[in-house]
Amino acid sequence: MNRILGIINLHNEKDLGEITSKRSLGSLTFLGRYSFCDIPLSNFGNSKINSTAILVKKNIRSIIRHIDDFRVYSENSKLGSSVTLFNEKSANNDLYNTDINNLLENKWIFDENDFDYVVIAPTHMIYRLNFQDVIHQHQLLKSDITVCYKKIENGKKEFTNSDAYLIDENNHLKGIYINKGTENKINVSMETYVINTTKFLEILDFANRTSQFFTLRDVLKYICTTLEIDTYKYEGYLRSIDSLSSYLKCSLELLDSSVLSQLMNDNWPINTKTHDTPPTRYLEYADVKNSFISNGAIIDGKVENSVICRSVKIGKNAIIKNSIILSDSIISEGVKLENVVVDKNCKIIHIKSLKGSKNRPIYIKQGDIV
Repeated sequence: MNRILGIINLHNEKDLGEITSKRSLGSLTFLGRYSFCDIPLSNFGNSKINSTAILVKKNIRSIIRHIDDFRVYSENSKLGSSVTLFNEKSANNDLYNTDINNLLENKWIFDENDFDYVVIAPTHMIYRLNFQDVIHQHQLLKSDITVCYKKIENGKKEFTNSDAYLIDENNHLKGIYINKGTENKINVSMETYVINTTKFLEILDFANRTSQFFTLRDVLKYICTTLEIDTYKYEGYLRSIDSLSSYLKCSLELLDSSVLSQLMNDNWPINTKTHDTPPTRYLEYADVKNSFISNGAIIDGKVENSVICRSVKIGKNAIIKNSIILSDSIISEGVKLENVVVDKNCKIIHIKSLKGSKNRPIYIKQGDIV
């Protein structure tokens, strides 16, 4: 049986503005009850990868608070383990605080374990993937490195500023560039890799000798023209969470059960930390349509096409449309919100109407009273 280390790389997380200023994107609430790091962790667990490491660049507390019981994600915790890796040496210097330097500072994980393969995944790319399928191709082709991508037809509008791949007729990676929205047909990088452990350690050594500022992406871009790097074509659901608007758009899109089933189902669950909260209470004036409502919420208004997180209170005659309300917030009587993202512990009391757009949602900062 192969020994595999699944690595979640938070160094490449996208900046969503103030909502991620004090928390990692990996710990940001998703669909009312999950966090974004739950998705790759569940992909690992469902793929029978029971040893994981989380590379944290900043805001480590938010990750540790969420990942406090690895057994939630692991099929067999007796055979696996989970560690959080943080580069204290370079934490205050963005130039040196790279995924490569984080791994070099925590190289003990490879010294103390005999892994055959390393699987690396981000948190801002949302997808469902059985990594055993990628590993099978990797073994069949006797690859050293396999990178995952999706071929799309709408590159002028979607995945702009994401990495894209140049792939030759032999399905080898020949270049990495940023999608500037100039063409529709592109191969979107999923920033997801399977690498033989011996080759991975060579990559770390190469980066250390070449440039202290190198990231893993930089190394792959540097070596792909001289080394055979195989590619794996992914066909399923893929979204990039790279802005507040994409956070809202993806969340509302997944209210459609036919879309949600492409990300998770009974055979491929997303596991998460559980909270002992009471059931949702629907009061006399509650009217809820096509929404995710989490435990502990108290609803006495109209909620449509929205995500309502734990212990949120929606007052009588309030109207919530196309919005995300994070935990413990209070929306008072008669308030109307549309295309609004409300952070935790907010109180919407004085202003009775807020309306943004799907491309430019309004954001209410954590703990604010408005």
